[in-house]
Amino acid sequence: MPVFQSHGLDYAYARWGEPDAPAVLLIQGLGMPKEAWPLPLVETLVARGYQVIAPDNRDSGASSRMTDWHVTGADVARAIGRTLLRRPVVGEYALEDMALDALRLLDELGIRRAHVAGVSMGGMIAQTLAVQSSNRVATLTSISSASGNPRTGLGKFGTIWSILRPRGKTPREQILKTLRVLSGPAYPVTEDELNRYLEQLPNFDRDLSAVFRQVVALLSSGDRSEQLRRVRAPTLVVHGTADPLLPFSAGRETAELIPGAELWAVEGMGHQLPWAFMETLGARMAAFMNRHPV
Repeated sequence: MPVFQSHGLDYAYARWGEPDAPAVLLIQGLGMPKEAWPLPLVETLVARGYQVIAPDNRDSGASSRMTDWHVTGADVARAIGRTLLRRPVVGEYALEDMALDALRLLDELGIRRAHVAGVSMGGMIAQTLAVQSSNRVATLTSISSASGNPRTGLGKFGTIWSILRPRGKTPREQILKTLRVLSGPAYPVTEDELNRYLEQLPNFDRDLSAVFRQVVALLSSGDRSEQLRRVRAPTLVVHGTADPLLPFSAGRETAELIPGAELWAVEGMGHQLPWAFMETLGARMAAFMNRHPV
């Protein structure tokens, strides 16, 4: 697993495909490592002529943990309260810093422009990267994500808390509980899907302190609605109509804010990356990116 160092941080990533192929940067969501990307999605993109790069965000996977910043569940609750009141939240890093981490990875790999895609918090990082460094983003794919508007994109509190505190002593129990909470009716959790996740995440154990830091970090970036109006990259917004965490209205709003964005409403999908849907997603992303080459 390659790791590069930048500004005192270790940044781990995985890479598939030919290094001279057009690049797709896949950014994971809250607390999830790069291994959480289902391989059928990666394999579909590589088969269609792309290289795929998936980093671990700071405070995830094998990248650096920001342990000098102590965040508790009470801190998270206060940050959510301030967000609801539209008061600023201040953290030691924010989405803007995580987007800069991704940009530094592209620099390290000598990639001038890339297609950028992210899921959930990763979609927020991808959106931020498209705003901050528009010349580096060929296309943007925002999956199950939001604008930061607390009216539509803060998330449902019961679902938030259930995934922040997944009960279960083993990786299997933790992953199964999370999948069940987030799945939509069209893609219920299957034994095959669970086993595939366990193969890719054999030692899954969510670092709750790190997850709390990421929650406060994304809230620190506030409502990014006006920023999204400045996105110039061709954009595909993918959102499940049965998302139990970030409701479909959050995806619809994101598509309405980004000029010219395409909205793909996936009927009955929750806040998930279902294995059964990954080849379809990869093919749709590849077709979209083919229309807007690097």
